[in-house]
Amino acid sequence: MAQTLEDRNTATVVSETAILSLVMILSLAGNLLVCFAVYKNPRLRCPSNYYIISLAMSDILQALCTMPLSIVYLASGSWPFGTSLCYFSAIVKYSLSKISIYTMVLMAVNRYYKIVKPAKYQTTFKKKFIVITASLVWGIFITYAIIAAFVIGSDVKEHQGFALCLIQYPLSAIPILTLIMYLPYFPIIFCYWKIYRAFKVHSANVSWQSSNVEDIKVSKTLFATVVGFVSLWMPSNCIYLHYLLSPIPRELALFATMLVFCTSCVNPFIYGFMNRAFKKEFKKYLGMTKKSSIGVESSPKQEVFFVNSKTIQT
Repeated sequence: MAQTLEDRNTATVVSETAILSLVMILSLAGNLLVCFAVYKNPRLRCPSNYYIISLAMSDILQALCTMPLSIVYLASGSWPFGTSLCYFSAIVKYSLSKISIYTMVLMAVNRYYKIVKPAKYQTTFKKKFIVITASLVWGIFITYAIIAAFVIGSDVKEHQGFALCLIQYPLSAIPILTLIMYLPYFPIIFCYWKIYRAFKVHSANVSWQSSNVEDIKVSKTLFATVVGFVSLWMPSNCIYLHYLLSPIPRELALFATMLVFCTSCVNPFIYGFMNRAFKKEFKKYLGMTKKSSIGVESSPKQEVFFVNSKTIQT
């Protein structure tokens, strides 16, 4: 196995670059489609979907700011952008990754209040509160990433294995890194466990099921989003922690990077598959909606009336 980028053969260079390029294109196109669907469809412009927009924006920025740099890195075999852009890339990648997972925490808490504590939901999750909490996540983790790069970390260096610029942490920082990595999973698990219990308790209540049918569908979609996200992030986190403790093969490091970048492109597929409103908008913009034939539309419509037992056609 090639331990450095220079040791790769042409087929490896082409395949690695092509895969990451495909992930970037899908991430950018899919999340732009999500934003456009919310913008065009009034049904999707509810305040709770602001969290989905926040998540989509972080994925779009990941596709625009960090993925292209990694693609060039893999294609050229070296980091050609200099130290300043290396710092920028590391800060952006780290902050956007944390913004994504902690936005999912907010989404889980939102669903928890909507299903389990509906009386408090209307008073708590107002438009202003949702905008403030989403903005706080962005502000907190951008600030933390800058502090991590210039204060906590000893340096920022490009890493051939991950095909990224990484903040170099001392071993003493591993406990706090582990806490930040795995802390968000606990509230997510708690919230969706409570939602599941609520569904189970009311499973025999037809009136509750019918009055909450839309919320149930939304909760299932967001839960699938979380499962897809966590299934990609968990192994990448484990690989990164292993790297901090001991060297790992380049292929394993690149696999971790691929998993992280794939988290940016899975959500639009989940929305398109499970959410009827998003699915309808996606089909419309992708030209997949069925159109009536010209012959049917142009044919005159006949109306039949019954007057004194006589049939009259118009």
